[in-house]
Amino acid sequence: MGGAHEHGDKDFTGDGFPDEVEPYSVKPDAWEAKYSGSCHCGAVTFEVKDDPVASVCCHCTTCQIVHGATSQRAVLFKKDCVRFPKEAIEHLAFYQTHDKVRSARLAVICLANMWLAFPALFKFGEGAKEPESFQVKNHIFYSQRMLDLERKPGVKFWSEAQDKSEEM
Repeated sequence: MGGAHEHGDKDFTGDGFPDEVEPYSVKPDAWEAKYSGSCHCGAVTFEVKDDPVASVCCHCTTCQIVHGATSQRAVLFKKDCVRFPKEAIEHLAFYQTHDKVRSARLAVICLANMWLAFPALFKFGEGAKEPESFQVKNHIFYSQRMLDLERKPGVKFWSEAQDKSEEM
């Protein structure tokens, strides 16, 4: 498959995720969650203690195929701002799009110590709307889009990777 995710979903941190490696061993008294969420069945829960450093919408063909949608939204956090309870870690898995392989490695995109999550996994409270920090600021791989989107002020559209391609 390759494309946008050929390098983005490789395990750059090694095969395992030992407990002594941050952020998976954060002491409870040193943590104050700002947002929390879970997978659909609730087996994997997580917390983040800061706003995302980026919020993107990817229009690459890999995201279209993997997610069965015209695009995929994602928020990125610094890995040291993310915490998974020990009981959740056994349920984590990672699907490598370029190899079409599901592995037992952690469900984290590991580039520049970042963690990628889908905004729909977060719980903001009854009736609460998604925070401003989760709003899409960049559309990436827009040259591969299926639909044209309305342009909003302050939102950038990149032909391929953000800051590594021409702005459209």
